[in-house]
Formats: sequence, C-alpha cells, structure tokens
Amino acid sequence: MKLIEDLGTRLINGEWIRYAIFLCPECLQEVEKRLGNGKINKSCGSSECKENITSYKHGETNTKLYAVWRNMKQRCSNPNATQYEDYGGRGITICPEWTNDYITFRDWALNNGYAENLEINRINNDGNYEPSNCDFKTLKENTRHRRNQKVKNIEMANEIRELEKTGNYAQKELAEKYNVSIGMINHIINNKYWKN
Repeated sequence: MKLIEDLGTRLINGEWIRYAIFLCPECLQEVEKRLGNGKINKSCGSSECKENITSYKHGETNTKLYAVWRNMKQRCSNPNATQYEDYGGRGITICPEWTNDYITFRDWALNNGYAENLEINRINNDGNYEPSNCDFKTLKENTRHRRNQKVKNIEMANEIRELEKTGNYAQKELAEKYNVSIGMINHIINNKYWKN
C-alpha cells in the first residue's frame, strides 16, 4: 500500500499509536491504517479486496499485460494517479468485467491481438475502456492517436514555459489554451518533452 498522509500519533488505551492514510493498490481506496512494526499489508483488507483477491492469485503480477491492466485502472480510478485528470477526470471508465477481473481482461487481450510490443488503445479517444472500443497499437501509432499531441515544436513548448513562469497561468489554464492535457503541460514545464 502507498503512504498518502501521515496522521501522526494518537493516545489509545494508554499507548501512543501512529496512524496514516494509505492508497490500497487492490481496490484503489484510501484507508486509514495503524503503523505498527514497519510492515505494510499489500491490501487494505476491505470486503472489496477480499472479494477480488482471487484475481491476484494468477501468478501474473509481474507480467507486462498485468501492468497494462493495473495502470489502466489507476489512471481511470485513482485521483492521485498522475494521468487521472486525462482519464478518470474526464469521465473515462473501465467496463465492470475488466475492472474487477484481471483474468477476463487478459483473456480478451490475448484473443484480440495483444503482443508484448503493443499498447492498449481506445479507438474513440473519448470512449471508455471496453471490448468494443479497444485494440492494441504500437507506441508510435498510439502516440499519433492521442489528443494531447498539439504542441508541434520547441517554440511552442518554450512559450508554454514562459507563460507558466509569469505566474499568471495555472497548468489547467495552459492545457485549455493549447488544447493539451495537464500531464503534457507538466512534462513540458519539467523538460520531459521538448527539452530546452
């Protein structure tokens, strides 16, 4: 589980106990847990996690396809995920049969063209992750399809950086002005794309 916020210590039954808020990677919920002996459970133990725990007993948690599924869930369901604003924040969801069952997603992917060198692609960029709207593309093909490919040259990237430095524009405003995602604006400002 990922630590989100340390809540400090509380006096409970004469003992000082430290608590924190964690993000559960299984059900994507924020949960308050006691910090004990340094061990942090892999899941929050909620009924949703217990219900879905069988999905994680498939021996594929270290595969690329499992990472595709996990990352898809994160960007659509976790407000703390870096790409959430461009997916879940825009209302992009995942069909229930994929959300709660990796095996169902895996079987669909393997029967619909998945290969290690490909990425999942939403055919309609404003549509959801579901069998009728997804296929697999190379990184190059998928990049061309993304809605955030409007910054065409270093001059535009530098203009974005200069506007951000003035303090007059929030990243959200710059994203709207240039018709790109907030993530793209963040990458440009931090020299991850269109490096100075």
